[in-house]
Amino acid sequence: MQHLEGVHAWANRILRSALMAGPGHTKSKLDGHQLITRFETGATELSRTTEATGADAACPNFNPGTPPNAQFWHRRQLHETTIHRWDIERALGVDPTLDRAVAIDAIDEYLDVWIRTRGQQTLLAPLTLRTSTAGWTLRPAERPGRVEITPGFDGEAAAELSGRADELLLVLWGRVDIGDTHIERHGDRDVIASLRPH
Repeated sequence: MQHLEGVHAWANRILRSALMAGPGHTKSKLDGHQLITRFETGATELSRTTEATGADAACPNFNPGTPPNAQFWHRRQLHETTIHRWDIERALGVDPTLDRAVAIDAIDEYLDVWIRTRGQQTLLAPLTLRTSTAGWTLRPAERPGRVEITPGFDGEAAAELSGRADELLLVLWGRVDIGDTHIERHGDRDVIASLRPH
């Protein structure tokens, strides 16, 4: 919650100012009831700012190749909050659930923001990710450490991960081990292992 409170405040400032200048997000130093109060206030402020800022409003972001508009932040904060809500509920002993449509979009956003351009990938060969209604093909890019991502399935890919969108998302974010899910692994296991989650 300390991390998420800091991220919400950071995103709120960027959306309001339409500027990336200034400090990045920092973990809140509050705890206990003070943290809960500040978190609730910050989440409400971010929600109001998001509602008041049209998706097409000019606003910079940190992801190369993504249009500089507020839609990036609307989407980013939805998925940031979703994955950390899962963390909080899990820590409280609740069995968290993720909406399938949100999970599919979260996978798409994760691949674009955290895999495509981070420069730390070691993917050995094409890899396909598949859910019941969506899919993506990842290929090593010419530039070392980068990955090209296209929607759809490559039948010639060296390996494939297929299963429920929520489980696939949680595996990508490192929240659960793939062996503890129903995700099916096909093809070259070394290729699967070479994809480095964020």
